[in-house]
Amino acid sequence: MSRTLTLLFRRDPSRDRQTDKIHFEGYVVHWPDGKTVDISLDAFCKHGQRLLGLGKHLAGCAEKLVKLVCLPISGRDDDLNRIPGFRVRRFYIVRTGTTGRLHFMDGTPTATVFEVGRDDARIIHWIGLNTLNDGETQWCDIAAVEADTAVVPHRRFRRSEIGTMPLAAS
Repeated sequence: MSRTLTLLFRRDPSRDRQTDKIHFEGYVVHWPDGKTVDISLDAFCKHGQRLLGLGKHLAGCAEKLVKLVCLPISGRDDDLNRIPGFRVRRFYIVRTGTTGRLHFMDGTPTATVFEVGRDDARIIHWIGLNTLNDGETQWCDIAAVEADTAVVPHRRFRRSEIGTMPLAAS
């Protein structure tokens, strides 16, 4: 079951920064109605910009309305969910106390940290941090699609599953 959020990302160069060798571009995140989202994220590296369709993908625009899709999965080895025409990336989140840090599939921690009580409850629910106990991990596929896109993830089946799939009635 996917969880979706629609957010407006507005470019804010005053939030740009460099951390070690990583350049982050700054953004202010708003709900579609224009209210600012209570979230600690204010800048994205090149991987985050590419996933969200920001940075050079804005093509001269200062903002973009994006539907974020979180598809929880059982583990790293699950087949990657596909949303035709959009980039889907695999991550996992680890809860430590009230915080959850997002990690790339290879285990590299991202700069993205969510916190229960600080970040908007809708964000915490979207990423699934509210369902995790201290020390637990949740794997997920994340995508950013155009705001008006109907999300119907396509999944490839393993050979072992094909024989067990119900046949359509003729």
